Amino acid sequence: MNKRTNYILQSGLFKYLIWICVVLLISSGVYAQKKIKVTTTGKYEARDLTLEEVKNKAIDEAKRNAMVDAGISENVQVSDFLYTFEDDEKFKDIFQSFVSTETGADIIVEEVRETNRDINEFGNILVEVEIDAVIYKHKKERDPTFKFKVEGVREFYYENDPLEFNFKPSQDGYLKIFNVTDDTAFILYPFFDPESGHVYDELDKLFGKNEKINFPISKVLEYKFEIDRKNKDKEYNLLIFVFTKEDIPFMDEVYVENIMKWMYDIPLDERAVEQFGFVVRK
Repeated sequence: MNKRTNYILQSGLFKYLIWICVVLLISSGVYAQKKIKVTTTGKYEARDLTLEEVKNKAIDEAKRNAMVDAGISENVQVSDFLYTFEDDEKFKDIFQSFVSTETGADIIVEEVRETNRDINEFGNILVEVEIDAVIYKHKKERDPTFKFKVEGVREFYYENDPLEFNFKPSQDGYLKIFNVTDDTAFILYPFFDPESGHVYDELDKLFGKNEKINFPISKVLEYKFEIDRKNKDKEYNLLIFVFTKEDIPFMDEVYVENIMKWMYDIPLDERAVEQFGFVVRK
């Protein structure tokens, strides 16, 4: 053992170096979700569905197969980020289908390739697809004590109506709210104006246990709806609340896929997520 090594061991510098190593391990993603890339296929056939519906069913089947290939052997239930409103129209397919987090994993489909499309001798539409997917395998189960309650989000709004609601968490934590429409996506909270650079909300606010907070928090900020496109008489919106135990910044461009990747990379026991769909009418 040389003099330099002996000095490090005998001084507090050794403990400091160990601490630095731990920080580097954490920052390198040791405690992030395990990601598994899978390429697999799925097919579906039906008589009483549209071509697009049959294709979506084939994609769902491919997702189930991808989960099995990744070692997620539970009974996989696939559902959609789709909402049905009074006119029975479904929310635009801005979100990919997602696999229930009760199965032990989340999945994002990065690419879909249609490999076969046919009508068989019975008149059924047949579609086969191949997908490239990333599966986020959970290391722990959901924390049932870490949750929140949102009240005040309505199912319908008109242009220039204010969006007001309240938020109450069961434990201390940090909140991000995304608003996704059929045209765009942005961060509703904490809100900042990308054009002026002005920040309206505290970026790292800690929400206290059982503290009821009314939104918008900023007294100079109003959430009001506008339909940008003149040829539209309504717009579909989805609010996504992501509540986390640690302050995890979202630093990518605000696209649906980036939101999902950021969210799914957070361990299941470290987050609580809720979605609220609504329609804005002129």
